[in-house]
Amino acid sequence: MEFVNLTQKIDEAGKDKQRNVHLFGTDNFRSWMLYFEPGDGTPMHFHQSPETFLVIDGSCSVKGIKGDERVLKKNDIVFLPAKEYYQLTSVGTAPLVLFGNRSEPFGVRPVRADEPASAETA
Repeated sequence: MEFVNLTQKIDEAGKDKQRNVHLFGTDNFRSWMLYFEPGDGTPMHFHQSPETFLVIDGSCSVKGIKGDERVLKKNDIVFLPAKEYYQLTSVGTAPLVLFGNRSEPFGVRPVRADEPASAETA
């Protein structure tokens, strides 16, 4: 078993300006924490595996490739199917903290909307 204290990880991420903190990882699963200052976020992208995000603190805009958007608050969870484009942005006045899980190992690159899809990702 492995254990992590999220309060400690959040404090470290803020102090050390860490945007992505790896928490747990195996050959087919990973958990991580994202820490975004207001206005910061991800590019439009997708992953090969489904994933979830839990909002620990702050407010998060989740935008789809067609412009659909929803703002999540503390304790909201979003499920993102495999190969569905999305973008996350911290839209509050406080830092956004997200806890994420995905069924793939660390190191698998996302597919960005501004990159052509390969035969493997289509």
